[in-house]
Amino acid sequence: MTYTPVHLIWAGKEAVYVFFILSGFVLALPVVNNSGPKWPAYFSKRLVRIYLPVWASLVFALALADAIPREASSGLSPWLNMHDEATRWFSDALLLSGPGSLNSPLWSLQWEMIFSLLLPLYIFVAIRINRAWLAGVFSLLVLIALASERLPAFAVYLPMFGIGVMLAARVQLLRVTGRRVGSWGWAGITAASLVLLCAQWLFPQLPGFIALSAAGGALLIFACIAWRPTEALGKNRILQWLGTRSFSLYLVHEPIVVSIGFASHITNPFLIAALAIPLSLVATEIFYRFIERPSLLLAGRVGRLMGRMGSRKQDLMMAQP
Repeated sequence: MTYTPVHLIWAGKEAVYVFFILSGFVLALPVVNNSGPKWPAYFSKRLVRIYLPVWASLVFALALADAIPREASSGLSPWLNMHDEATRWFSDALLLSGPGSLNSPLWSLQWEMIFSLLLPLYIFVAIRINRAWLAGVFSLLVLIALASERLPAFAVYLPMFGIGVMLAARVQLLRVTGRRVGSWGWAGITAASLVLLCAQWLFPQLPGFIALSAAGGALLIFACIAWRPTEALGKNRILQWLGTRSFSLYLVHEPIVVSIGFASHITNPFLIAALAIPLSLVATEIFYRFIERPSLLLAGRVGRLMGRMGSRKQDLMMAQP
């Protein structure tokens, strides 16, 4: 099933590409609409919003690792055995240099954090290119294709956020354009987006397939913001619950899967999933209520405080003779 469209069911890395593009879109949207906070408020809010849940997830992962030792065995999979390594606390907690195997999905937050710090530069470029934005998106896809063959990882992942910023800067144009596309056209766009997302598995012989996956992610987000059926699907209560808890699920699921694997030595992935999915969903709800949601509220308060301090400082500077 790996080299068929069924791979979409477990297309984890492709989902991260969509997350990168979506993150660029979501973070840029308030700024390009002139409704976002000032930069000091944005940075302080963003740091609290990301780091507090991440640090809590590392404590959770370390507690599970202490309770269920990660000891490599010939009977376990190579992926599971790679978790038998020394903990790199500082690197994991900082994110910027990439995490270890204690909670390895955090690798994507390295690029999320770097993008968050560079957001003003992304906004500046996206606004300046004006009518050439489609050429800008195409250039980013070309850069991703070239980088995937010979350049460092940052040249592959950071342009994906740029695609999302470009979409946010032209969101009204995209919605107007979407109204002109008929149902069959949207069905084709959506199908194309899913095929392109799985380019690595459907067309493994093609070079630069990551760029095709990024293009598929961009088309999928286009459909979600400009096609009413996908908008309605996004309002489904189950998907809304998963959406609000997705960050918590992302932070806690792997330590649970790894712990079950080392504790049980089960090698059948379906049995692991039958145990790990319900446990992960329960842990997600607990983590969201007691860690992520309080951190969101705190981040909002910190952002508002920094915003007021910035406004007060600006008023004092203007009042000086």
